[in-house]
Amino acid sequence: MLREAGWYPGRSVSTAGWEELLDEHGGFEIHPAARTFLMEFGGLAVEHRGPGITMVRADFQLDPALAKWDEEIFEALSELCGSHLYPLGASEHRNNYIGMAPDGSVYLGMDDVRMLAETGDKALEKLVEGIR
Repeated sequence: MLREAGWYPGRSVSTAGWEELLDEHGGFEIHPAARTFLMEFGGLAVEHRGPGITMVRADFQLDPALAKWDEEIFEALSELCGSHLYPLGASEHRNNYIGMAPDGSVYLGMDDVRMLAETGDKALEKLVEGIR
C-alpha cells in the first residue's frame, strides 16, 4: 500500500515547506525524529479501508499541513502524552491526528491521545495492516 501511495526505497522529500508553514501558522517546531520520518514518508496518502488484523484499517495522510490551524490541539495532546508531538498527518477522515514525539514514538489523537507505536515504521505497519 505504501508503494501504491508513492513510497519507494531511498525516497527523500524536502520538509522545508511544511516546517515553514507550520512555524508561521501554528508555532510548531520540528524535531529531528519527525524530520527524518517526513523526509521518507511525508506526502503519502493511503486510502485503503476495510478489515484488518485486529481492527478496521483506516485511511491516513502523512501531511503535516493538515494541522496548520490546530496548535492548541497539539498542545493538549502533547500535555496528555507527556511529550512534544509534531504533526505528521491525520487518519480516519481527519478524525485523528498523527503526531511524533522526539523519541520517535507515534501517537494518535484528537480529544484524547494514545500511543500507536514506539517507532514510525511500526506505526505505519499498524496503520496499513489494521493492528490495534
